[in-house]
This record gives sequence, C-alpha cells and structure tokens, in this order.
Amino acid sequence: MTRPAPLSRQAVTPGLDLDGLDQVLGIHVGTINTLLLSRLERQLESFKVTPKQVAILWLVNANPGVKQSDLSRFFKIERPTVHQFVRQLTMNGHLVSEPSKLDRRAGGLWITETGTATLTAAREIIFTDEAELLSPLTADERSELYRLIIKVYLSAPNRT
Repeated sequence: MTRPAPLSRQAVTPGLDLDGLDQVLGIHVGTINTLLLSRLERQLESFKVTPKQVAILWLVNANPGVKQSDLSRFFKIERPTVHQFVRQLTMNGHLVSEPSKLDRRAGGLWITETGTATLTAAREIIFTDEAELLSPLTADERSELYRLIIKVYLSAPNRT
C-alpha cells in the first residue's frame, strides 16, 4: 500500500522557500485561528459580539451564576481580560452580573433574553461554519484533531 504524500503548505506557494517554517506548529495553529476567527467575526458582526464573547455567553448559559474567575481559568486568560469581555456583554444587554447571596464579594453571571437569542443565532453560525471548514476531515480525523488540541490545552500552564 502506498502512503499519501505528506501535506505541506508549500503547495500553496510553490515558489516561496519556507526554510523550515512549515515545521513550526504555531504558524499552522495561528493561521487556522485567524481563518476561523475572521470568518466568524464577519458573520457575528451584525450581533455585535465577538467569537470570545459568544463562548462566554455559551458558558454562562450552561452555568447560570458562573464567576468570572472560572471563565478566566477556562480560557487561560487574565481576569481583567475576562472582565472587559463581560463588561461589554453587560453593556449590550447580553449578561447581568449579580452579587452572590452567600458572599457579597463574589458575583455571578446570568444570561439575558437578548443574550440567549444572540447565542442561539451564533451557535447556528458556528456549527455551520465549522462543518464547512472541517468537511475535508473524516469523523475520526475530527475526533483526533479535537483530542490533540485539548491535550495541548490541558498541559499548558494557567496564565491567571
């Protein structure tokens, strides 16, 4: 059985010397990230939310009363960064923040009706866009891609 030729970004620009850049994981991850985000940003623009804000809405919807510190740990980003996302979502009427009844220093987040409607539309966009982008992969390849990405994510140190 013959093995398929290895995939390379060299095929995109055959005359460009990559000088080993094709072996740098970050360039591939960064390019895919840019591709995913730029497509989603355009499609989510009318809802006035970013992909990261949709992910926050998604988690708040599934976890009413979630704390910003939990979101910070999940995304592996600093709490002030999460605060800025939450502040914008709150100003746009997608989220409400209320102090905890048990600990006034801690607050929780809840999604509003507007946030729920935005999340519903955004999920449809995301699922459709990802299905199109991942269509060259088999179901097993998609599962392996997710498994490997999550493995790397779980091994990375928290930045919070």
